[in-house]
Amino acid sequence: MSGRVVNREDFIPDEVWVTGDDGFFLVPLRRSEDPEGWLALVRSDQAITTQVDDGRDKYDGKGIIPTSSCSARWVVDRMLDLLGVRPGMRVLEIGTGTGYNAALLAVQAGSGQVTSMEVDPMIAGQARAALDRTGHPVRVIAGDGTAGYPAGAPYDRVIATASVSVVPCSWVEQTRPGGRIVFPFAGTFDGALAVLVVDDDGVARGRFHDEAGFMRLRNQRRDPHVWWLGEDDADVRPTRRYLREPFDDAATGFAVGLWLPGCTTGDIDEGGPANTLLLSHSPSQSWASLTAGLDEHEITQYGPRRLWDELETAYDWWMNSGRPSRDRFGLTVTPDGQTFWLDNPDHAILLR
Repeated sequence: MSGRVVNREDFIPDEVWVTGDDGFFLVPLRRSEDPEGWLALVRSDQAITTQVDDGRDKYDGKGIIPTSSCSARWVVDRMLDLLGVRPGMRVLEIGTGTGYNAALLAVQAGSGQVTSMEVDPMIAGQARAALDRTGHPVRVIAGDGTAGYPAGAPYDRVIATASVSVVPCSWVEQTRPGGRIVFPFAGTFDGALAVLVVDDDGVARGRFHDEAGFMRLRNQRRDPHVWWLGEDDADVRPTRRYLREPFDDAATGFAVGLWLPGCTTGDIDEGGPANTLLLSHSPSQSWASLTAGLDEHEITQYGPRRLWDELETAYDWWMNSGRPSRDRFGLTVTPDGQTFWLDNPDHAILLR
């Protein structure tokens, strides 16, 4: 649908970012310097990085962290399918980016029905210009998308193109009863697309769907890790259990990660058996690691939380529940917070 209705080329800036020869830094791919390479990327199904490091030149013309992009075509189409926009619906988009997705929404909803918010004023201006140039009437607002846009509420549909670990209450409050919210959920290990429906009581409930990894909303980026804090006072114990599956398998990691919200993970490969898996929870100043050995491994834990013990408990619960798939999990959002559940909202996952 998307490729036939709206031309992606009209929205991609002349400078995009690709992985360099060293496999680490991102380097600019400029239309003026390599028009064939630029066009091949734009016409592909791949995601395209359009900004790095929040637009700051920190590494002498190179970049490390993608901070804005045009999503892969499959995920754009999948999210629009889950959103289910019909003509005349009022739509709020969080994360304008290039403006390409907003243009697709405008085609579906009709003239003047789409409001799109972008936190970066420069990106918002570029998207607004592209939408105007291509004749897609979208109201582009430069601002913090976590607050929504109450002036245009209530909305029939809300869609976010950046991931969140905590659903902003404003999105629910600004969605009319029966309205739908689609967004990428940022899990501790892996993420997924989520679809919520707002009930008459103002509570949003729904399920998780496809695996998906997105850049986070800027004010919901991961906390800095606290690995090795107070290492001399950490608790150390041996184990023969090498619990690596949540770090390697997306479905396992997603399910287990629901028990460990707000944590960051790490994996240090030092060659041979000396691989170290890491968990960190900055708010509680807690961290844990497992360092692999040949026959026996070493677990280190520090802080008020015993994160590796919690990981093992969560994994055992998931195994004992029959290894439920991603789409059996759901989320309820109320003014008091959010709750994860398995199969139905009555089977809540009780977090620490």
